[in-house]
Amino acid sequence: MSSSSPFSDRPHLHWPRVAASVSSFVIAIISITPILWIVGLSLKSVREVLRPNLLPATPQFGNYLEAWTRYELGLMFFNSGFVTLFSVGLTVVAAMCGAYAFTKIKFRGSEFLFSMLLLSVIVPPSALVVPLLIEMRELGLYDTRTGLTLAYIAFGLPIATLIFRGFFASIPHEIIEAARIDGCSELMVLWRILAPLAKGAIATVTLLLFLVNWNEFILALVLLRDSSNYTLPLGINSQLGQYTSDYHLIAAASIIASIPIFSAYLLLQTQFERGVAEGALKG
Repeated sequence: MSSSSPFSDRPHLHWPRVAASVSSFVIAIISITPILWIVGLSLKSVREVLRPNLLPATPQFGNYLEAWTRYELGLMFFNSGFVTLFSVGLTVVAAMCGAYAFTKIKFRGSEFLFSMLLLSVIVPPSALVVPLLIEMRELGLYDTRTGLTLAYIAFGLPIATLIFRGFFASIPHEIIEAARIDGCSELMVLWRILAPLAKGAIATVTLLLFLVNWNEFILALVLLRDSSNYTLPLGINSQLGQYTSDYHLIAAASIIASIPIFSAYLLLQTQFERGVAEGALKG
């Protein structure tokens, strides 16, 4: 007669896996709760704004149209789109050229220049707003979209160059030499050989810069004065009053402003995940 317990045939619980699952569930709840809260707030009426209920009794979808027209979100979208698209595009191109020069073209002082570039990564933009403001005034670029675009390029270039340099360093130098022997110039090598291989890195840098520049607030607050030049974060923040605010409309405007970020991630999701995976493997 066997003395084994009737529960001995049951599979043992893998407590580390259970703990990881529970932790992931808790993190997911914590992450999604603010999103549900702001969505519910954007659909509330004026009377329901201060009530503790998460979702309104009667959703007010007209809040989105009212926020769009009252806050002139169309103009802010144009300003944010202009600044973000130009800054991201120019930063990606300049960073690729710089990373190629640092990795595949040997010149005197390259290591020193790259060290200086890395040093600028650790300097936060908020520490340089005063000299940046003075410089923009001297150049006649204060309160212009062009000035803000140049500022975004300056602060995004170091990290973008660092990412591209890590990717280009993993490409065998023999490929570059073979292209040069075939008569390719350095520019042709970069755009015809390396750029197609760097789709993952390009998507990673593009999405990262787009997210940062689209949501950036401090530099826009310092370098822009006229409301006609306001970007979305600055324009939406300007709607907060000292004593009262239309919080339901501000929430609706915030959701509208976040749509391009979700769209950019959906468009670049595959290449972004591939770039992150390649960076992890090559690192």
